[in-house]
Amino acid sequence: MYFYKIHAQANAENEIDFLLLAPQEKNGEIGEKVPPLTAEILKKNPKFEKLARAKFPLIMVTYKVYTTDCHLPKVYNEDEFLQNLIDNNRAEFVTSGEMQITSKVKPKGKKSKISKPVLYAIIGGVTALSMIFGIGIGVGIGSKPSEINWSEIEGDDGLIMPDEIAFSPNAQLLTISIDRSWSPVPREDLQIKGEIIDGFATVTLPIFDKNDFFTHVPGHTWGFTTDPNATRIEYYGGGIYRFTENTKLYRVLVKFGGGNGTKDDPYLIDYFDQIQLLSREKARGYFKQIADIEFPCWSANAPIDTVNELKEKPDLERFEYDGGGFKISGLTAPLFGTVSGSVIKNVNVINSAIQSASHENYGFIVSQVYNYRYEIGGKIFETGETLLQNCTVSNSTIELKIPDVDEYGNPLPEVVAPVEPQSPQVVVPPGLEQVEEEIPPPKYGEFAIGSISGIGGQIEDCYVYNVEISANLPDYFLHVGGISGKPANVVNSGINYLQISGKIFHAGGIAGSAGGSRLYSADGRELPVFYGGNVQGCFVRNFTATVENSAGGIVGEGGTNAENALISNNYATGLDFRVGVFAEGDKEKNVPIKPGFSGGIIGADGNEKYGHLVINTVSDAHYPVIGSARISTFDDTVRLAPAHAFSQIGILDVLNRNTVHPDNPSVIFAGQFMFAEDHRNSDDTGNYPFPSGIVELFERTVASSEK
Repeated sequence: MYFYKIHAQANAENEIDFLLLAPQEKNGEIGEKVPPLTAEILKKNPKFEKLARAKFPLIMVTYKVYTTDCHLPKVYNEDEFLQNLIDNNRAEFVTSGEMQITSKVKPKGKKSKISKPVLYAIIGGVTALSMIFGIGIGVGIGSKPSEINWSEIEGDDGLIMPDEIAFSPNAQLLTISIDRSWSPVPREDLQIKGEIIDGFATVTLPIFDKNDFFTHVPGHTWGFTTDPNATRIEYYGGGIYRFTENTKLYRVLVKFGGGNGTKDDPYLIDYFDQIQLLSREKARGYFKQIADIEFPCWSANAPIDTVNELKEKPDLERFEYDGGGFKISGLTAPLFGTVSGSVIKNVNVINSAIQSASHENYGFIVSQVYNYRYEIGGKIFETGETLLQNCTVSNSTIELKIPDVDEYGNPLPEVVAPVEPQSPQVVVPPGLEQVEEEIPPPKYGEFAIGSISGIGGQIEDCYVYNVEISANLPDYFLHVGGISGKPANVVNSGINYLQISGKIFHAGGIAGSAGGSRLYSADGRELPVFYGGNVQGCFVRNFTATVENSAGGIVGEGGTNAENALISNNYATGLDFRVGVFAEGDKEKNVPIKPGFSGGIIGADGNEKYGHLVINTVSDAHYPVIGSARISTFDDTVRLAPAHAFSQIGILDVLNRNTVHPDNPSVIFAGQFMFAEDHRNSDDTGNYPFPSGIVELFERTVASSEK
């Protein structure tokens, strides 16, 4: 169960401390998820209710959240019992936060233009916004009162501000003046009053309306400064600040949502047009997403490419994008295109649909990752492999086909092959029988598709849920995977509900190919240096594939040019493969003209130099471990199991064993699987093991099922 330790303060003379049990579920049990503290929960406590009745305009609340396995006695004093749990180390600290409760006594104002004002709740520390609020005279608090009403100021300057709150009698006030000389019709400064309590006044600043066509600059953000010539935002619109004296603020415009692009002060991303601006420039520097972003139906994104050249100071070319755990929805193209030497983490793509007729690499997070090696002045530099970490993709599709309608929805004319001119009739001499041999046209296959990456990348702690990939272009795609088409390595990741179909040669639940990566020269030439090819600590559930050559529960095509590659500590279940060449019009029958290969772990080996060793893995009993083994092998640690066995505790004995390659004993991998009953997916098929590092990602995939 969970409980809160709370401190509530209205002013220096009115503050209280108390402990409060978190709400119970309807079945009488305490919820397993960390319950957020709300004003409604607080107001049910007699101590807080007494403080709130005094009608203070603002009550500051700070709190800590604890959890305990102890059961409640039938009769107990709440404060005393819960405090004893803390004092006797029977309760574990989980997180902390703060919030503000404002009085409902307000003067009448205009109806809010923003129906749902953003609430920057602080859980487990200070939000990104509050960390940048404490600049200048004001001190940032970092959240917005949940009862703020927003009204548009009369005029055409795009400002939206909160309604004023009622001040206590004989209140001492200070004034925040906002320069409005930049308005199309210059007018007097905007005056905002704040009541001084304990030496400072808490003031909420106006918002710059990003929907205002005349004032908003796409990809940029307006803010406030105390210096009319400043180029950095000191105070953000909608932010709550503490001021100790009368202050005048001036408008300032910055790129993105603020920040300076350094590791300590990254560029902030909080609106879709900032991602569009980033895609118009080759990305370099550090970026931090601080809000959920949705691309509207009337807009679109273009893939973001990174700078890959190394100069005298390689650190200046560093690129890092931290999604902050927030969501990006409505993508119509990969978020990133070609990247190198980068870190992309905590990105969550939901409800997105990529539709294209181009034959190239595709991934929702990134299309293609390359590791370049340079020689400058006799010294060798590498961009390094790109890390894709803690990312999710859910409820999304990639559909590649020739469109049958134009951009206006009108049907396109059917393409008909030209009629060949008739040749003169051939005369066959007596006794000579003419035999026409039908030679099938060659099938061309290239490029890779994956949910996280199309090709390349060190992928760690990622999760994919409910994704469909279909490719029906004239040319075939070579490798398609639930996580990546052809990654460098994949570690501690998984998929649930994946469909792959179309003109595809090799498909795998985790990777289309486990061939690994190679280095490239400055001019894009392939170098004879190979690495990676490992897939470890991963799971696959509910995977359906209809492809031509091979399908595997973990990997479609095995084999690599990197030595000592491992496929270990994995499991795949709920597989349904249809592999081979089938007669046209015979799609309902599973009798192929030319059969392909299916495997519970590897579909088939390719033509690479070295094979994979499969070890400490559980494979679906309906399929062989390796559909067609040329160079890959597996040992007696691999178990074939029916579907019901994957929910039994004994599976952990296999998945969590230490793995050491016999030819490279210096490298050890240990599985991190656990059972997580409180994080079952919506299919509710039971308790299945997951790598412990991605349990938190399940909550990020909760989204509308609309694609």
